[in-house]
Amino acid sequence: MADFLQTIGQTKNLSEAAQKKAGQSSAQKMGAEHESFMKDVLRLIDSREIDIAKPQSFLNMDVYNRLDEQWKGKVDLALVNIDDLLGHIVEFRLSKKTPDESPELQSMISHLWQMKQRIEDTHDVFKF
Repeated sequence: MADFLQTIGQTKNLSEAAQKKAGQSSAQKMGAEHESFMKDVLRLIDSREIDIAKPQSFLNMDVYNRLDEQWKGKVDLALVNIDDLLGHIVEFRLSKKTPDESPELQSMISHLWQMKQRIEDTHDVFKF
């Protein structure tokens, strides 16, 4: 802990311009799997098969309706988190202030994939 505090104490104040630059996303090619998954999700949004304003639209209702109450609870909880993260991904990707491909976007996509897979290892309930 002392090393951390010492390091922090030795840092110099960054100018406002340097702070803005440090906070910007860097453009960097994403992996093919991440890019493909993101394109699939964006295609579903563009075609209105899923709607970020209606998280229930992410679900294959035939599968969801057959789940027991415990699994429905797990899916419902995951759905809230997936909806939030998906909103951030779409906002990031569509923004003119951020690159179309970046480590930050790839990280968000990985996290979305992991949340989805935790449920879909047992039940293929999502449309994407």
